[in-house]
Amino acid sequence: MEVCLGQLPQRLLLLGAAALAVSALETADLVDLCGQTWQGAGLLLRSHSASRRFYFVAPDTDCWLWMGAAAAGDRIRFQFRFFLVYSLAAAARAPPASPASNASSTAPADPCAPGSYLQFYEGPPGAPRPLGAPLCGLTIPAAVASSGPFLGLRLLTRGRQPRVDFVGDATSFRLGACGAYFRCRNGRCVPPSLVCDRWGVDNCGDGSDQASWPPANCRAGPPLVPSRAGGTDGPVSKTLTLPSAFSSAETLQMAAQRTPITGWAPEQQGTTA
Repeated sequence: MEVCLGQLPQRLLLLGAAALAVSALETADLVDLCGQTWQGAGLLLRSHSASRRFYFVAPDTDCWLWMGAAAAGDRIRFQFRFFLVYSLAAAARAPPASPASNASSTAPADPCAPGSYLQFYEGPPGAPRPLGAPLCGLTIPAAVASSGPFLGLRLLTRGRQPRVDFVGDATSFRLGACGAYFRCRNGRCVPPSLVCDRWGVDNCGDGSDQASWPPANCRAGPPLVPSRAGGTDGPVSKTLTLPSAFSSAETLQMAAQRTPITGWAPEQQGTTA
Protein backbone atom coordinates (compact mmCIF):
# COMPACT_ATOMS: atom_id res chain seq x y z
CA MET A 1 0.00 0.00 0.00
CA GLU A 2 1.41 3.38 -1.01
CA VAL A 3 1.66 5.87 1.83
CA CYS A 4 1.56 9.60 1.20
CA LEU A 5 4.00 11.65 3.27
CA GLY A 6 1.25 14.16 3.89
CA GLN A 7 -0.73 11.50 5.75
CA LEU A 8 2.06 10.75 8.21
CA PRO A 9 1.97 12.49 11.59
CA GLN A 10 4.26 15.52 11.70
CA ARG A 11 5.91 14.17 14.86
CA LEU A 12 6.95 11.01 13.00
CA LEU A 13 8.40 13.02 10.12
CA LEU A 14 10.40 15.18 12.53
CA LEU A 15 11.77 12.11 14.30
CA GLY A 16 12.87 10.65 10.98
CA ALA A 17 14.62 13.86 9.98
CA ALA A 18 16.39 14.00 13.35
CA ALA A 19 17.61 10.42 12.96
CA LEU A 20 19.12 11.24 9.57
CA ALA A 21 20.86 14.32 10.97
CA VAL A 22 22.33 12.41 13.92
CA SER A 23 23.73 9.65 11.71
CA ALA A 24 25.60 12.15 9.49
CA LEU A 25 28.12 13.28 12.13
CA GLU A 26 30.03 10.14 13.05
CA THR A 27 32.28 9.65 16.05
CA ALA A 28 35.61 7.86 16.41
CA ASP A 29 38.83 7.49 18.39
CA LEU A 30 42.02 7.94 16.37
CA VAL A 31 43.94 5.12 18.04
CA ASP A 32 41.15 2.67 17.10
CA LEU A 33 41.37 3.58 13.40
CA CYS A 34 45.12 3.42 12.80
CA GLY A 35 45.93 2.63 9.18
CA GLN A 36 42.36 3.07 7.98
CA THR A 37 40.39 5.43 5.75
CA TRP A 38 37.21 7.21 6.77
CA GLN A 39 34.91 8.89 4.27
CA GLY A 40 31.78 10.89 5.03
CA ALA A 41 30.12 14.23 5.72
CA GLY A 42 31.44 14.89 9.21
CA LEU A 43 33.56 13.21 11.86
CA LEU A 44 33.92 14.03 15.55
CA LEU A 45 37.37 12.66 16.38
CA ARG A 46 39.15 12.33 19.70
CA SER A 47 42.55 10.86 20.45
CA HIS A 48 41.39 7.86 22.49
CA SER A 49 38.38 6.51 24.39
CA ALA A 50 39.41 8.04 27.75
CA SER A 51 39.94 11.52 26.29
CA ARG A 52 39.52 14.40 28.77
CA ARG A 53 39.80 11.91 31.66
CA PHE A 54 43.19 10.24 31.14
CA TYR A 55 46.10 10.89 28.80
CA PHE A 56 47.04 8.56 25.98
CA VAL A 57 50.52 7.51 27.09
CA ALA A 58 51.57 4.60 24.84
CA PRO A 59 55.19 5.18 23.74
CA ASP A 60 56.47 4.73 20.17
CA THR A 61 53.01 5.06 18.64
CA ASP A 62 52.84 5.74 14.90
CA CYS A 63 49.17 6.02 14.02
CA TRP A 64 47.68 7.62 10.93
CA LEU A 65 44.17 8.06 9.55
CA TRP A 66 43.01 9.27 6.16
CA MET A 67 39.81 11.31 6.03
CA GLY A 68 37.97 11.44 2.70
CA ALA A 69 35.39 14.01 1.57
CA ALA A 70 31.76 13.01 1.14
CA ALA A 71 31.51 13.79 -2.58
CA ALA A 72 33.63 14.50 -5.62
CA GLY A 73 34.83 18.09 -5.61
CA ASP A 74 34.61 18.39 -1.81
CA ARG A 75 37.52 19.13 0.49
CA ILE A 76 38.17 18.33 4.17
CA ARG A 77 38.50 20.91 6.94
CA PHE A 78 39.71 19.92 10.42
CA GLN A 79 39.32 22.01 13.58
CA PHE A 80 40.66 21.06 17.00
CA ARG A 81 38.44 21.90 20.00
CA PHE A 82 40.82 20.62 22.69
CA PHE A 83 44.54 19.99 22.21
CA LEU A 84 47.33 18.59 24.36
CA VAL A 85 50.28 16.78 22.73
CA TYR A 86 53.78 16.59 24.24
CA SER A 87 56.27 14.36 26.08
CA LEU A 88 57.54 14.89 29.62
CA ALA A 89 60.99 13.59 28.67
CA ALA A 90 62.26 14.27 25.17
CA ALA A 91 63.76 11.69 22.86
CA ALA A 92 67.52 11.59 22.56
CA ARG A 93 68.79 14.36 20.32
CA ALA A 94 71.28 13.89 17.51
CA PRO A 95 74.86 15.07 18.16
CA PRO A 96 75.29 18.83 17.58
CA ALA A 97 76.28 19.81 14.06
CA SER A 98 79.63 21.39 13.29
CA PRO A 99 79.86 25.22 13.16
CA ALA A 100 80.27 25.07 9.38
CA SER A 101 77.05 23.15 8.88
CA ASN A 102 75.25 25.46 11.32
CA ALA A 103 76.28 28.46 9.30
CA SER A 104 75.00 26.95 6.06
CA SER A 105 71.71 25.78 7.52
CA THR A 106 68.74 28.13 7.23
CA ALA A 107 66.00 25.74 8.43
CA PRO A 108 64.30 26.94 11.65
CA ALA A 109 64.39 24.74 14.73
CA ASP A 110 61.41 22.39 15.10
CA PRO A 111 59.91 22.78 18.61
CA CYS A 112 58.23 19.37 18.31
CA ALA A 113 61.37 17.49 17.25
CA PRO A 114 62.31 16.11 20.70
CA GLY A 115 58.86 14.78 21.61
CA SER A 116 55.40 13.69 20.49
CA TYR A 117 53.47 15.49 17.76
CA LEU A 118 50.66 15.39 15.20
CA GLN A 119 51.17 15.99 11.48
CA PHE A 120 48.58 16.68 8.76
CA TYR A 121 49.08 15.44 5.20
CA GLU A 122 47.64 16.26 1.80
CA GLY A 123 46.49 13.31 -0.28
CA PRO A 124 46.11 11.21 -2.19
CA PRO A 125 46.84 8.44 0.32
CA GLY A 126 49.32 6.83 -2.06
CA ALA A 127 51.44 9.98 -2.23
CA PRO A 128 51.19 11.86 1.09
CA ARG A 129 52.64 15.36 1.38
CA PRO A 130 53.07 17.16 4.74
CA LEU A 131 50.55 19.96 5.23
CA GLY A 132 51.91 22.60 7.58
CA ALA A 133 54.34 22.14 10.44
CA PRO A 134 54.19 19.40 13.10
CA LEU A 135 51.76 20.26 15.91
CA CYS A 136 52.48 19.93 19.62
CA GLY A 137 52.03 21.73 22.93
CA LEU A 138 48.94 23.02 24.73
CA THR A 139 47.68 25.69 22.32
CA ILE A 140 44.77 24.80 20.04
CA PRO A 141 46.09 25.03 16.45
CA ALA A 142 44.32 26.92 13.67
CA ALA A 143 41.95 25.01 11.42
CA VAL A 144 43.48 23.07 8.51
CA ALA A 145 41.88 22.49 5.10
CA SER A 146 42.97 20.16 2.32
CA SER A 147 43.25 21.27 -1.30
CA GLY A 148 41.72 18.00 -2.49
CA PRO A 149 39.36 15.27 -1.25
CA PHE A 150 41.79 13.69 1.26
CA LEU A 151 43.32 14.89 4.52
CA GLY A 152 45.68 12.67 6.50
CA LEU A 153 46.39 12.87 10.24
CA ARG A 154 49.35 11.14 11.85
CA LEU A 155 50.20 10.78 15.55
CA LEU A 156 53.73 9.97 16.68
CA THR A 157 54.66 9.57 20.35
CA ARG A 158 58.37 9.82 21.12
CA GLY A 159 60.53 10.16 24.17
CA ARG A 160 59.51 9.03 27.65
CA GLN A 161 56.09 9.66 29.19
CA PRO A 162 54.13 10.96 26.19
CA ARG A 163 50.97 12.93 26.96
CA VAL A 164 48.31 13.01 24.24
CA ASP A 165 44.70 14.19 24.48
CA PHE A 166 42.71 15.98 21.80
CA VAL A 167 39.21 16.43 20.37
CA GLY A 168 38.48 17.80 16.90
CA ASP A 169 36.10 17.57 13.99
CA ALA A 170 36.46 16.98 10.26
CA THR A 171 33.98 18.47 7.81
CA SER A 172 33.44 17.77 4.13
CA PHE A 173 32.87 21.12 2.39
CA ARG A 174 32.93 22.82 -0.98
CA LEU A 175 33.29 26.34 -2.34
CA GLY A 176 31.32 28.04 -5.10
CA ALA A 177 27.90 26.69 -6.06
CA CYS A 178 26.36 24.88 -3.09
CA GLY A 179 23.66 22.92 -4.89
CA ALA A 180 21.87 20.86 -2.24
CA TYR A 181 24.47 21.78 0.39
CA PHE A 182 23.88 24.35 3.15
CA ARG A 183 25.48 27.71 2.42
CA CYS A 184 27.39 29.07 5.41
CA ARG A 185 27.61 32.76 6.12
CA ASN A 186 31.33 32.67 5.25
CA GLY A 187 30.65 31.20 1.79
CA ARG A 188 31.49 27.57 2.53
CA CYS A 189 28.97 24.86 1.66
CA VAL A 190 28.48 21.89 4.02
CA PRO A 191 26.25 18.79 3.77
CA PRO A 192 22.74 19.62 5.04
CA SER A 193 22.85 16.63 7.37
CA LEU A 194 25.42 18.49 9.51
CA VAL A 195 23.12 21.46 10.15
CA CYS A 196 21.72 21.65 13.70
CA ASP A 197 23.51 18.47 14.78
CA ARG A 198 22.77 17.47 18.33
CA TRP A 199 26.34 18.09 19.52
CA GLY A 200 26.43 21.69 18.33
CA VAL A 201 29.54 21.18 16.19
CA ASP A 202 30.40 24.31 14.20
CA ASN A 203 31.01 22.67 10.82
CA CYS A 204 30.75 25.98 8.93
CA GLY A 205 33.45 27.62 11.00
CA ASP A 206 31.32 30.69 11.63
CA GLY A 207 28.49 29.13 13.66
CA SER A 208 25.83 29.66 10.98
CA ASP A 209 25.01 25.93 10.69
CA GLN A 210 24.09 25.90 14.41
CA ALA A 211 22.32 29.28 14.55
CA SER A 212 18.78 29.65 15.87
CA TRP A 213 17.91 32.08 13.03
CA PRO A 214 17.42 31.43 9.27
CA PRO A 215 18.45 29.61 7.30
CA ALA A 216 19.54 27.04 9.92
CA ASN A 217 16.72 27.71 12.43
CA CYS A 218 18.24 25.40 15.05
CA ARG A 219 16.61 24.83 18.40
CA ALA A 220 18.51 26.63 21.12
CA GLY A 221 20.55 24.36 23.35
CA PRO A 222 24.04 24.13 24.86
CA PRO A 223 26.56 22.40 22.59
CA LEU A 224 28.19 19.24 23.91
CA VAL A 225 31.53 19.95 22.24
CA PRO A 226 34.04 22.35 23.83
CA SER A 227 34.42 25.56 21.87
CA ARG A 228 37.74 26.66 20.45
CA ALA A 229 37.89 29.38 23.06
CA GLY A 230 37.79 26.74 25.79
CA GLY A 231 41.45 25.85 25.42
CA THR A 232 43.35 24.28 28.31
CA ASP A 233 44.33 25.73 31.63
CA GLY A 234 47.36 23.50 32.02
CA PRO A 235 48.62 19.95 31.55
CA VAL A 236 45.63 18.41 33.33
CA SER A 237 43.09 16.37 31.40
CA LYS A 238 39.57 17.32 32.45
CA THR A 239 36.26 15.51 32.11
CA LEU A 240 34.34 16.28 28.91
CA THR A 241 30.56 15.93 28.66
CA LEU A 242 30.52 13.77 25.55
CA PRO A 243 29.08 10.44 26.75
CA SER A 244 26.29 10.36 24.17
CA ALA A 245 28.53 11.46 21.34
CA PHE A 246 30.96 8.61 21.93
CA SER A 247 28.70 5.80 23.10
CA SER A 248 29.66 2.32 21.98
CA ALA A 249 26.61 2.16 19.71
CA GLU A 250 27.77 5.17 17.71
CA THR A 251 31.49 4.50 17.41
CA LEU A 252 32.87 4.55 13.91
CA GLN A 253 34.91 1.36 13.95
CA MET A 254 32.41 -0.53 11.79
CA ALA A 255 31.80 2.43 9.47
CA ALA A 256 35.43 3.10 8.56
CA GLN A 257 36.87 1.54 5.45
CA ARG A 258 39.33 -0.99 6.82
CA THR A 259 41.75 -0.72 3.92
CA PRO A 260 45.48 -0.09 4.41
CA ILE A 261 46.92 2.98 2.73
CA THR A 262 49.19 2.16 -0.17
CA GLY A 263 52.28 4.21 -0.84
CA TRP A 264 53.23 4.60 2.82
CA ALA A 265 55.98 2.05 3.30
CA PRO A 266 56.70 0.62 6.78
CA GLU A 267 60.12 2.26 6.79
CA GLN A 268 58.44 5.64 6.29
CA GLN A 269 56.28 5.20 9.35
CA GLY A 270 59.24 5.29 11.69
CA THR A 271 60.59 8.59 10.39
CA THR A 272 59.74 12.10 11.42
CA ALA A 273 57.87 14.50 9.14
